[in-house]
Amino acid sequence: MTELEDRDTVIRLIGGYMVSNAIRAAGSLGLFALADIDGGVSVDDAARAAGIDTDRLTRLIHLLQHAGLVGPSEDRINLTSQGRLLVPGREGSLSNFAQNFTSPLFQRPWDLLEDSLRTGTPGFVLTHQQTVYDYFASDDAANTLFNDAMQEEAAATARPAAMLISLAPDETVVDLGGGDGTFLTTLLQANSSATGIVFDSSAGVANAPHVIERAGVADRCTSQGGDFFTTIPRTGTTYILKSVLQDWDDDHVLQLLRTCAEQIPEGARLIIIGNFIPDTFEDDAAVGYLTDLCMLVISGGRERTIADLRRLLGAAGLPTTSLSQRRIGPLIAVELTNAA
Repeated sequence: MTELEDRDTVIRLIGGYMVSNAIRAAGSLGLFALADIDGGVSVDDAARAAGIDTDRLTRLIHLLQHAGLVGPSEDRINLTSQGRLLVPGREGSLSNFAQNFTSPLFQRPWDLLEDSLRTGTPGFVLTHQQTVYDYFASDDAANTLFNDAMQEEAAATARPAAMLISLAPDETVVDLGGGDGTFLTTLLQANSSATGIVFDSSAGVANAPHVIERAGVADRCTSQGGDFFTTIPRTGTTYILKSVLQDWDDDHVLQLLRTCAEQIPEGARLIIIGNFIPDTFEDDAAVGYLTDLCMLVISGGRERTIADLRRLLGAAGLPTTSLSQRRIGPLIAVELTNAA
């Protein structure tokens, strides 16, 4: 690369937050939904529908074109395959995910990244004077958007994961930190004789009854609110922790895993699914590095290596000698059987 090309690349990186805000604005204005038709939508029609000036909308569209979300056209908005991922309601949509993680609630804590790096205190706590989970317990709208965002993330891996997790007849699956039940209900749909319990905080499972009913498994799946650091259901044969451990620091993870070691029945298995990062830097682990720093800023958690997980499992009293792992899309599933 020439020096000018290097400068251009760095300027684009510096402007990354501008692209994020453009995505949020376009979603809030309904542009992705408006353009989700054959041939797209004219800029003039989109401007009228959104109630904004055509010239200013065009300026927004130019940045979305640069980001690869909108195809090249001066008078129409035609979504690319990546842009269609931001259409609400589409299979595989990241619409709520985008709105949640680009919201002011989640962006303002990044202003205090340096403080988080120096102290280890999440920027969210420094900004809002409470943890993100306490905040959600008192803000229904923020909690709903976050749960909808997590539903989209869960849906993206639910089906391939369900195909890889084999259940014996009449197993009981307990999904710890299972949110609205998207993952567990998909697993139960693929295993017609299995039963399940979605276990999460009261705020986390707020929408689970609706998801369970919609999935058609209400006769064999329930939701339960509680604190998995102290008590978990003891009737399971398979326990799942999917995209949970990265939300917490080592002390909290150790406490959770000790609860699992003490309360998961002997012979039951624990499957931990997460976006584990490699031992040394790898370019294709970019999502893991993004979420790693995001966890520092938002919740105080972190992404971990498999070696990190082994260390925590051993310290919690869970066996690691028979630990196995396999990849599920972008995630890795680690499985072990409780011998205690």
